[in-house]
Amino acid sequence: MLFFDFYSNLIGKDIDRDTTINLDNLNLPRYDLEALDFPFSEEVWNTIKDLPADKAPGLDGFTGRFYKSCWAIIKDDIMAALHTVWGKNFRNLWMLNSAYITLIPKKVDADQVKDFRPISLVHSFSKLVTKLLANRLAS
Repeated sequence: MLFFDFYSNLIGKDIDRDTTINLDNLNLPRYDLEALDFPFSEEVWNTIKDLPADKAPGLDGFTGRFYKSCWAIIKDDIMAALHTVWGKNFRNLWMLNSAYITLIPKKVDADQVKDFRPISLVHSFSKLVTKLLANRLAS
């Protein structure tokens, strides 16, 4: 509980705001964002090709090398899973949206919560979805 409280307090709490900003009054440029709504397509393979081959595996143990070398076998399943997520069917998302968290000491004689750095190991599928969305937003 000590660790949970420490890291929760670092994040802070949300507060209700008394004012809002009317973005239309800022005269910001308008962008065509229609492509963000398209279902995933060949961009999935392009993203997989760009994954580092042997970077740390996900919680499921899969690396970029696995996705690249097994794409012909796993393509239909991965695309089905992506379309399920894209269709907002999140019934079993908790299974993919979980992570192992461990604490790495920042110094040799770490004895306080602040002396540790948390790292998390998440599913490679979650990393793939995140990367796909980031690529879409980048353009």
